[in-house]
Amino acid sequence: MSPTSEELLEAVLSEPFSHVSTEGPLWRTAAQRDRFRDDPGRSSIAVCAPADTIGAVTWRPGHTPGFLRLDIVSNDDAAWHAATVAAAVERAMDHITRTSHVRRVELLFGAYNEPLLEYVTSERGRFDVEGILRDRFFIDGRHWPGVLCSADMELFRPARREPDEHREELMRRLHEKTIEDLTSKGLGAAREAPSDPDGGL
Repeated sequence: MSPTSEELLEAVLSEPFSHVSTEGPLWRTAAQRDRFRDDPGRSSIAVCAPADTIGAVTWRPGHTPGFLRLDIVSNDDAAWHAATVAAAVERAMDHITRTSHVRRVELLFGAYNEPLLEYVTSERGRFDVEGILRDRFFIDGRHWPGVLCSADMELFRPARREPDEHREELMRRLHEKTIEDLTSKGLGAAREAPSDPDGGL
């Protein structure tokens, strides 16, 4: 039996140390993993290598309407490269832009995170670097700057589906059937207001 998405995310979150996870190195207790996994405001997709799950991309809305914070969680740093990040982020952003009205998506990570640095500075990187946050992360015995990025939303917008002849024909048939059904059942005619049993008194 294939593992559920919750089981996959639990396996990803159980890895306590990562140079790729955007939150930085941290130890999550079982209760913290449960809260992260069961957060009703958070969405996620698993990221898989040919054989195993290597992490997840998660996102959560902020207080401002149309704002989302994107995070990457890794349980196998060696499997992550710029192309892996690009594929995972593009898949997540495709889902986000097709199902949400979003204006801003942020990504924050430590300057030690080589796969994400390579991604944002590559041709496939569709994020604008907006600032460097001094001493934002601590790992390997020293402080590191944080890199604050925002998605170039125009590059992530899904292509608008142009109406084709088949869909137009379906809509025409739907329109005709709607009129036919409403007319045959008397629902299209104006209804008289029910009489007042008390005679208006």
